[in-house]
Amino acid sequence: AILAETAQPCLPFGRSPSLVRVAQTPAMQRLASRLPGQAHFLTAKDCLEAFAFFDSDGSGRMEFPEMQEAFNKMLAPARVNISAYKGKTFTPAKFRTTAERCHRKYPQYDVVGNMMKFIKENREKADDDDADITDKELRKLFDTYDKDRSGVMSIHELVGVWGYLRLPFHLIMDARAMDGSVSFEEFCGLIRDIDAAHPDLDVDEKINTFIAHLGAGPPAINTAPHMANDPAGAAGDEDPPKKKALLVGINYVGTSCALGGCINDANNQKAALMENFGFAEEDIRMMTDDTDEKPTAANIRAGLEWLIEGADAGDYLFFAYSGHGSQLPCKDGTEPDGKNEILCPLDLHADWYANSIRDDYLYDLFYKRVPDGVRCLCVYDCCHSGTMADLSCTRVFKPPWEESDVKDRFLEPPEEMAAEVEAGAAAAKENGVTQRDTSFPGDGSKDLIWTISGCQDNQTSADATIDGQRQGACTWALLSALKTGGRNGPWKYQYESLLGEMRKKLKKGGYTQVPGMATTEEELFQRFYLANSP
Repeated sequence: AILAETAQPCLPFGRSPSLVRVAQTPAMQRLASRLPGQAHFLTAKDCLEAFAFFDSDGSGRMEFPEMQEAFNKMLAPARVNISAYKGKTFTPAKFRTTAERCHRKYPQYDVVGNMMKFIKENREKADDDDADITDKELRKLFDTYDKDRSGVMSIHELVGVWGYLRLPFHLIMDARAMDGSVSFEEFCGLIRDIDAAHPDLDVDEKINTFIAHLGAGPPAINTAPHMANDPAGAAGDEDPPKKKALLVGINYVGTSCALGGCINDANNQKAALMENFGFAEEDIRMMTDDTDEKPTAANIRAGLEWLIEGADAGDYLFFAYSGHGSQLPCKDGTEPDGKNEILCPLDLHADWYANSIRDDYLYDLFYKRVPDGVRCLCVYDCCHSGTMADLSCTRVFKPPWEESDVKDRFLEPPEEMAAEVEAGAAAAKENGVTQRDTSFPGDGSKDLIWTISGCQDNQTSADATIDGQRQGACTWALLSALKTGGRNGPWKYQYESLLGEMRKKLKKGGYTQVPGMATTEEELFQRFYLANSP
């Protein structure tokens, strides 16, 4: 069992501190049916840095007692009992998997967020501290394949590692002339040069992930691959026979919660769809404060029904929402923290319960009702959007360290709902629901769904003036990354690379929010955005 207790849980609406104990029950074992492909909240660099605090001998391995101590120290004052892993040996990769499993199951404890806070507070400055890939970590990788300690790595071994990382072979060959081997200095220079020249490939993340697994022994690599079989060459998607889009942008004009950039987000998305992805104007439905069809709850639901109506395998459906996000009490006791994430239509204030668009509704719509083989992409540029569609494979979690001075897209629920949140959390506890259910019916192999969210569930999405126009920071980063393009040119991006580039643009712009991406199977991250493959 995994048990957790804390004397000071972080709770919303001024909830009083209390002692909470979480134990595994039969009702919680539905997570055992989770899909095998799981993406990561923590980056590999975060994982290596956290692990290094407790790996006293630098071996890349920790035994169970060290792991138990590490969890308790990082999550203090919480005390986490991970006795289910007793007798196990932990590598940095296993360390990350364990932390993320606890984070997914027990969202009320914000396990990863607290770990990241620990890292920041205890980070020791070093000469290469700011490097995406440190010399220390590269040395671990290099020495693994410099088996005779000659100070050089065979070019065959380098190509084998490169192929294992699914990176283009030609980048090694084009980078510089080599005589059959590379020194450590050449190796470091080669990796960093390629990472700097091709940020869309996320070389740093892939290298650090590789290193995180070395504690379990070097992975098998193919030192004589066929160069024609480039591992980075993703299969192109078939052109969709039908494309439809619903674009919602709400500025809440004339209200106390007015925003400035959501209508622009919808217009910018429409222009991109028509000019670069082959969408016909008659297949795009717009709902903004300015359109005849206002973005009320009833109209948004009708628009979503229009979007999925008549969809067949191979079609591509696109839904983008820019506006406020918020949270409502979950009264049925199915969410351990007592809350559901919602979208906020223009008429939300008339009735928060009847006029909200809940994450459960979106999940039922896109996962359960859309026919197999239909491709769906949803973009949520709003607050609390990190798990909006409740999909199984979720990418990237990093809590903010500073509050932004830019207006956020979170609408505070009415104060009277605080008691209802308390009641929902209590009902969940009584029902034995102490972890979030992320299980799915079937194997999910025919469900082709992606979501891009403006931030994680504990963050806020920015509504800001960027490049002279008021717009959402997430939508700006998405369209800017697509327009700039990567190694395949403008508007042609694999999902996994696109997310990394969005993160970099937001970070460079000074925004603390970290966009997320979710899908139903790990391999879908390698598909191209809106099937626009080279």
